Amino acid sequence: MDKALEHLLGTVVQMRKDEEESLKEVDVIKVSDTVSVAASVYETVRNTLEYDDEHLLRRNAIRRILKRRIGEHAPLESASKLLQELIWARYLPNGRVHTKMIGKIAAILEKYQFLFATLDPETPDGALVYPWLMDVLSVEVEYALGPPCIDEALASFAYQELKKRVEWQTRLVSEEDRDLQLFIAIHRNVLKSNQATLRYRTLTLYYPGWRRAKQGDPVVKEVAMNLVKVVNSVERQIEHPSQDAVYRFVRRHSVVFHLIADIARDNPEAFARSVQSGDIASIDTAISKAAQERYGNFRARLGRTVVRAAFFLLLTKSILALLVELPYESFVLHTTDYLPLMVNILFPPVLLTFIGVTVRIPKKENTAKILDEVHGILGMGDDFSLVFKRRRPWERGALYWIFNGLYVAVLFVTLSFIILTLHSFNFNALSIAFFLFFLSLVAYFGLRIRNTKRELLVLESNRGFFGTIVDILTLPIVRAGRWVALRAPRVNIFLFFFDFIIEAPFKAAIGIVESWLGFLREKREEI
Repeated sequence: MDKALEHLLGTVVQMRKDEEESLKEVDVIKVSDTVSVAASVYETVRNTLEYDDEHLLRRNAIRRILKRRIGEHAPLESASKLLQELIWARYLPNGRVHTKMIGKIAAILEKYQFLFATLDPETPDGALVYPWLMDVLSVEVEYALGPPCIDEALASFAYQELKKRVEWQTRLVSEEDRDLQLFIAIHRNVLKSNQATLRYRTLTLYYPGWRRAKQGDPVVKEVAMNLVKVVNSVERQIEHPSQDAVYRFVRRHSVVFHLIADIARDNPEAFARSVQSGDIASIDTAISKAAQERYGNFRARLGRTVVRAAFFLLLTKSILALLVELPYESFVLHTTDYLPLMVNILFPPVLLTFIGVTVRIPKKENTAKILDEVHGILGMGDDFSLVFKRRRPWERGALYWIFNGLYVAVLFVTLSFIILTLHSFNFNALSIAFFLFFLSLVAYFGLRIRNTKRELLVLESNRGFFGTIVDILTLPIVRAGRWVALRAPRVNIFLFFFDFIIEAPFKAAIGIVESWLGFLREKREEI
C-alpha cells in the first residue's frame, strides 16, 4: 500500500481514539445554556451579513474576538475569554473543552504578542503586517482547538499522487516554485483553505518548527527580525500569477481524493483490506455510494448558500430602500413609485434563487470518470498523467486592443439596453443605479454558486453555443460584480455596526448575565 495512503488511514484510526478519550475528560469549561442561546442567535444574524463559506465562520469569529481582546489583557485571561465566547456562540461544544486548552491558547498568544510588539501600526510595513499576523494567529488558534490531522494527511496524500503525475509544460511556473504552487492549489481545493489558512500553512513550510515554538525560541526571534521579508515571501507564492491556473487544474481531480477520504473515514480497516487484496468491486461500490452522498450533500449545502445569500441581498436592499430610495423619491422627486422599489427589493434574491435551483450535475458519467481515476491512484487500473499548460497572457498588440474594444462595446450595449428598459418602467436615476449595482453582485454570486459544482466534477465542462452567448453578454457585468464583492467587506457599514458598536457591549452584557446566573447557582447550593 502507498505510504501516503497508509498514513491517511492510520490518522483516521488515531483521531477516532483521541475523540473517544476526549469524551472521558471531566475538568471542562461550562457556560450557561441561557446566555449561549442569545450569543448563538447574535452570531447567526451577524453571519448573514458576511458572505463566506460555512467552514470559515469559526475562524472568522476567532479573528474578531482576538482583534477585540489581544493586547488589552494578559494572554491567559484573553485565552479564557476567547474560549468562553466561542462556547457561548456554539462554535465549540459546551462542557467538552478541557481547561488545559486555556494554557495552550495562552502560549500561542504570547508568541504572537512578541511579534506584534515589533510593529509600528503607523508605518506602511506595520499596516501591511498587522492584519497578516491576525490571520495567521487566528488559524493557529483554530488548529489548536481542533487539529485537522485527517485533512492534513489527505492533503499530503493528494500532493504525493498528483506530484508524480503532473507534467509541467509551461515556463510561467519556474521549477523551484512548482511543488509549492501545487501544494497551495491542493489546499485551496481539497481542504477549501482561504487566504488566512494558506498564509499559515505556507509559513509553517518555511519554518517547520513554528507550530511547536514558544515565545523566546530562536525561530520566533528569527521571524520577528525578518517579519516583512517573511510576509512578502509568503505572499509572493500565494499571489503567484499562475496560482489560479494551477488551482483550476487541480480542482478537476479534488473530488477523487475527497471520496477516498470519505470511505477511509467510514471504515479504514475494511478499506485497507480491499486495497491490499485488490477488491475492485467493493471499492467501486463504496466510492459510488460516497459519490451519491456527496451529490446529495452538495444540493443541501447549495440550498443553504442560496438562502443565506438571498437573505443577505433582501435585507441589505430593504434597508437601502427605506433609508435612501424612499426618502429620495419623497423629498427630492416629490413622488413615490412603488414598482421600482419592489422590483429592486425582490429581483436580486429571486434571480439568485433561480440561478441556484438550475444547477445540475451529470452524475452517472461523472461517477464513471471518478472510478477510472480511483483505479489508477490505487493501482487497480490504468494509470494516468496530467499535463499542465499555460500560455502567456495576451500581449498588448493589435488583437489585445481590438478584443478589449469589443469587450467594452458589449458592456456598453448591455448596460444601455438595461437602462432603457428600466427607464420605460419609470425607474429614476437612483433606482437604476441600485438595480445595476445589485445585478452585478447577483451575477457574480450566482456564478460563484454555479461554480461550486465544479468541486464535484471530473468531466470537462462544455458551454455550448447558448452558454457562449450568455458568457459574452454577462461576463462584463460579472467582472463588475467581482470588483464590488472584493471591496464590499471594507465598506460594509452593517458589519462595522455589528463588530464595533454592538458586539463588545453585547458580549459584556452576556458576561454579566453569566456571572449573575453563576451567583444564583451558588446561593441555591448553599440552601
